[in-house]
Amino acid sequence: MKKLLLLTILLMFLACGQHNSTEEKQSPIEQTTETPSEEKELSILTDDEFGESFENKEVKKGEDMLKMYQKLSIGDTLQVQFQSQVQSVCAKKGCWMKLNLPEDLNVHVTFKDYEFYVPKDSKGHEMAVKGRAFIEKTDVETLKHYAEDAGKSKEDIAAIVSPKLNYRFIAEGAKAVK
Repeated sequence: MKKLLLLTILLMFLACGQHNSTEEKQSPIEQTTETPSEEKELSILTDDEFGESFENKEVKKGEDMLKMYQKLSIGDTLQVQFQSQVQSVCAKKGCWMKLNLPEDLNVHVTFKDYEFYVPKDSKGHEMAVKGRAFIEKTDVETLKHYAEDAGKSKEDIAAIVSPKLNYRFIAEGAKAVK
């Protein structure tokens, strides 16, 4: 009786061992077919729409946008479309950009829920964005992070010692204007 029980247990182990080896042989094939392809690098020369698609309607230019920002208080938001030249863009991923305003000012643009990015080679090109405009007090740590992303020198980053009131924009969509 003991021999029969031991034989049954031995057969179960062998059966389990064969099943595992079959899975191991199939795993590399499954992994190869399920591996997503790497995303291609965006370029302003080949890509022109990012995020939600939108039609340009009542797009504000620099002077008008600056006047609108100057009327806002902290906590106010304004749904608007805005177009300007890209002053700088995140050199790591394209996860933010700065658009020019008159008087050597700029708007710091990020993207809704970080669902999309813009090309890192966008600097100097015209870009239209649709989304929410607001003003914000940005803390020192975040300002230093943005400066680092922009490729600023260690001296420039160290010089950031106080929070700053910024013009901000969260874009739902962006498009290159050609």
